[in-house]
Amino acid sequence: MHFSETTATGISEAVARGAEMAANKKPRKRYRPKRVDASAAFKVIKMIEPFNASELLRLELPIRMSYEALRNGKGTEDDWSDIAAAINVTVVRARAVDALCEQTASDASDALLRVYHRAQRTGRWVFDGPGLAQVAQGIDLHEQLCELSSPLQMMDAMRTVLAVREGQGHE
Repeated sequence: MHFSETTATGISEAVARGAEMAANKKPRKRYRPKRVDASAAFKVIKMIEPFNASELLRLELPIRMSYEALRNGKGTEDDWSDIAAAINVTVVRARAVDALCEQTASDASDALLRVYHRAQRTGRWVFDGPGLAQVAQGIDLHEQLCELSSPLQMMDAMRTVLAVREGQGHE
C-alpha cells in the first residue's frame, strides 16, 4: 500500500467516525445572553427612599376608612383585618424606634384584640371606649412610621408579621 492511499483511507475513516459521533450527541443549545434589567438600580433606590405622597395616601386611606366603619358601628371583619395588619406592622417597626412607640402600638393591638373577642360574642365589630382612642393613636403612629420608613423597612416588618403568624419566627 502506498503512503497516500493509507492517509486517504485513514482520513476517510476518521471523517466517518466523526459523523457517526456527531449523530449520537445532542446539539448544543444556542447561546442567549441573559437580559439585564436597565432599571434595576432605580428599583433599588426606590426601595430605600421614603414613600411619596400618593403612595402614603394609597396605604393610609383604606385603614382610615376601616377605622371609621368600626367607629360608626358598621365595621366588618375585613375592616378589622385591615387595621390589624397595619397595627401589627407598626408593632414590629416601633420596636426599632423607642419604648413609647412600642407601647402605643401594643395598646392599639390589645384594643383590636378586644374588638375581635367582642365580635365573636356579639357579632358586632365595634370599639370599646378606651379602644377607640388607642386604635386612633396606633393608626397615627402607623402613618408616621410610613412617612419616616422606606418601603424596604415596611416590607421587612410585614414579612416578620407573616412569619410570626405562620409560626415560622419569633417576635
